[in-house]
Amino acid sequence: MPLQFPHLFTGGRKPWRRVLLYGPPGTGKTRLAQAVASEVNSTFYSVSSADLISSWVGESEKLIRELFHDARKREGRSVIFIDEIDSVCRKRSTREEEHTRRVKTELLNQMEGTDSLSLSGQYFLLCATNCPWELDSAFIRRFQKRIYIPLPEQDARISLIKMHLGTTPACLTERDWCVLGEKTRGFSGSDLANCTSDAVFEPVRELQRSTHWKQQAGKSAPPCSEGEPGCVTCLLKDLPPQKVTPRPVVLEDFIRSLSHNGSTITDEDLDKFTVFTKSYGQKG
Repeated sequence: MPLQFPHLFTGGRKPWRRVLLYGPPGTGKTRLAQAVASEVNSTFYSVSSADLISSWVGESEKLIRELFHDARKREGRSVIFIDEIDSVCRKRSTREEEHTRRVKTELLNQMEGTDSLSLSGQYFLLCATNCPWELDSAFIRRFQKRIYIPLPEQDARISLIKMHLGTTPACLTERDWCVLGEKTRGFSGSDLANCTSDAVFEPVRELQRSTHWKQQAGKSAPPCSEGEPGCVTCLLKDLPPQKVTPRPVVLEDFIRSLSHNGSTITDEDLDKFTVFTKSYGQKG
């Protein structure tokens, strides 16, 4: 909106320039950051703690300064995305090493630089974390907006599964999709991707296990039971490749996949996010 309707953001009405995305792992926080950069047609800097932290004394502070300096000198707007920000900005203590404290101080100073009038509108800072309760309070305060990215709802889960299926043939009714959406309650986007990836291989595994095939002129040879008309006994490797076609994916394939692909997010983890949201989240 600040790009499309700049006249709405004048005077004391200024757009947010520092936003924290937090939520369970696998909910698409990094994808959202990439979508933001694409939407505003800007230069996108994607870094992690490994890119900013160096074993050489003073090198980490230099890397942080260079990152923000490069974003400022670019023409147009820039989006700086720091993933796993909790690895850099953990709560400070008297027992932490001196160079760690200097890194945090340098990052705090650069974050404050987004409030400078001379730098206004040049870059936007977006950070993501799976453990917001481990952030130092000074960093939490500097994020003007803290947005909780929750687990997908049922409709979103169904859409994600369909997206991961892609062009793979599937035979599921509307009722099957509802059942699948209910059984994947508590799954993250990453969990759904793993479950779907495993389910689409079930028809292939069925072909590997089959030893009896129904011979059909000019058509593929589907697996069959022993004794059926036109049944031949052989292994998959003995059939011509063009005769082998997997069946469509069905609900039972997903049910079998769910038996050994569960959710990686526990109720205890969700309770922590609820407590943090009540205390710090969605404010600004």
